[in-house]
Amino acid sequence: MAADRLRSLVTGTPLLAVLGFLVVLMLPAMGLDFYWQRQVMLIAVYTLICSGLNLSFGYAGELALGQVAVFASGAYVAAVLYNHGHTDILLAFLAAAAVAAVAGLISGVPGLRLSHWSLALVSFFFILLIPSLVSIFEEQTGGSAGLPGVIGPTLFGRQLLGADFFRLAIAVTFVWMLVFRNMVVSRFGTMLRVLASSTTLAETMGGSVYRLRLQAYVLGALPAGIAGVLYTYMTGFISPEAFTMTLTIALLAATVLGGADSVWGAPVGAAVLVLGPLQAASFEQYSTAVYGGFLVVVGVAFSAGLAGISRRLLRGFEVRRLKRRPAADAPEAGAGKGELTIPGEQLEITGVTKAFAGLKALNGVDLTVEPGTITAVIGANGAGKTTLLNAVSGVLRPDTGSIALAGRELTGLRAGKVARVGVGRTFQTPLIPSGMSVLEVVETGRLRHGGLGLIGAVLRLPPFYRVRRQDREAALAALSFAGLEQRAHEGANSLPLGTRRLLEVVRAVAGEPHILLLDEPAAGLDDDGLHELATLMRRTRDAGGTVVLVEHNVPFVMDIADHVFAMELGEVIASGTPEEVRRDRRVIDSYLGRRGGEHGPPGAAGDRSPSADETASSGTEVGS
Repeated sequence: MAADRLRSLVTGTPLLAVLGFLVVLMLPAMGLDFYWQRQVMLIAVYTLICSGLNLSFGYAGELALGQVAVFASGAYVAAVLYNHGHTDILLAFLAAAAVAAVAGLISGVPGLRLSHWSLALVSFFFILLIPSLVSIFEEQTGGSAGLPGVIGPTLFGRQLLGADFFRLAIAVTFVWMLVFRNMVVSRFGTMLRVLASSTTLAETMGGSVYRLRLQAYVLGALPAGIAGVLYTYMTGFISPEAFTMTLTIALLAATVLGGADSVWGAPVGAAVLVLGPLQAASFEQYSTAVYGGFLVVVGVAFSAGLAGISRRLLRGFEVRRLKRRPAADAPEAGAGKGELTIPGEQLEITGVTKAFAGLKALNGVDLTVEPGTITAVIGANGAGKTTLLNAVSGVLRPDTGSIALAGRELTGLRAGKVARVGVGRTFQTPLIPSGMSVLEVVETGRLRHGGLGLIGAVLRLPPFYRVRRQDREAALAALSFAGLEQRAHEGANSLPLGTRRLLEVVRAVAGEPHILLLDEPAAGLDDDGLHELATLMRRTRDAGGTVVLVEHNVPFVMDIADHVFAMELGEVIASGTPEEVRRDRRVIDSYLGRRGGEHGPPGAAGDRSPSADETASSGTEVGS
């Protein structure tokens, strides 16, 4: 119970944040002097900027580092408005937010084609443009000399000075952090984390990579623009020297140290950035070395950031609590006591072809999968099996032919739309987003149903709570269905390979797909793992699910499949019951060998080097 209360306090409600906010608001009345008020406001400003980096970098995995350029744009907007007689700070916030959104969009456009360090390099260039832009518009910006005398903004006609401005800065930061928290603790935030893990996974869960990236860039820019307004009025002076590459690096370090994928990592990192040098200064000439050493130690010891420590502790408490439950209360692992109804539908593939550089990976494939069955596709490396799955799931677009699910044409649809129609899949290498619990991973299977609305998430409208409850109930039901409910709160990436493969299947099942595509789920599994996988697949079929299995473990396939298709060089060479395909001369000659029906092809159940055809589902590249 204590762990539950602690978990609810820290992650379930913003109560802790509200208490902290009220305490900080009262600091001036408690005697906090001007110097420390300024330091606290600087922490608030950096918190806003770091939260934007958290959104784009920590959650979406996009290394867009143009935040300082957006910060500068917000600062200059406030200063220019002030010098033209517009002192209302609400107007400055609105104008800065609009300019920041445009700046975030412009700086993020390269991210639609670039990623990681290439994107970081391009976004760095925007920071180098600041002095040039200031000089070009010298009449408005004051050029290199800057704009002095920007003090005392007004709010509803009242001038804000001293403690009043301090309280406004803290209130604005607090409100944004609540908005930020509500965004990331929602389906939208979960989809961003999936995007950071794999663009292929995000697409096959119903997401649009382009739209998600643009949303991350624009939303991540908003707090930086607002921070610029606060910074201008806090300092009373603005110049290009305030927006340097050094500040960019410092803010990135603060984001990582605080916890890039944590809501509260931004204020923690900002506090370290502001207060760290002050404390290190007591070491006089060694201050830089002491502070730098502290950053290195924290960065190495706590890769998830300082805020990530609490998350690990809470997860550890939860796992230990569940392990202490009486044995009578604990369900048998792998028993699969829950019941589900899965709406399976017919898949019909007609004349599908796909060529790469003139080589046909698929050559006129005709294939029908009946609802409520397990249909296997076998063949040697390069036969076209994974290319076929990629074509069905929309990861690849066929050159010719038709793919239809219950009469609905899927050919040519993007992967996100195909997923929303009802196609779920797994991958050769399990794609599990980092930092998620088993339960959270299974909940991501529900993302294909949509419901990523930001307004409802931010305002916590009734539909948000209804969807969240449905996601949690469906995920728990799917875990119970597979007998994995006891591991719900464990870290998903800490699970052994076999359990992670099962987890991928459970995630797909939680989305209630009309057809489930499994890409070599038995690879690398021992006998116990194979038994658990077979049990889960049979239960999925018996619940009404339609399953397509691509697998090299021939004995496993022959034992579990209702129907088998054999492929060679992009063509279907045989189909029928497992026994019929096992005895087919063409299948024996091309794949099974004389004793293939008993033992499978060489290396089928062990490690192997996948062909180019089959690496397309690894989640890192698409279309090979």
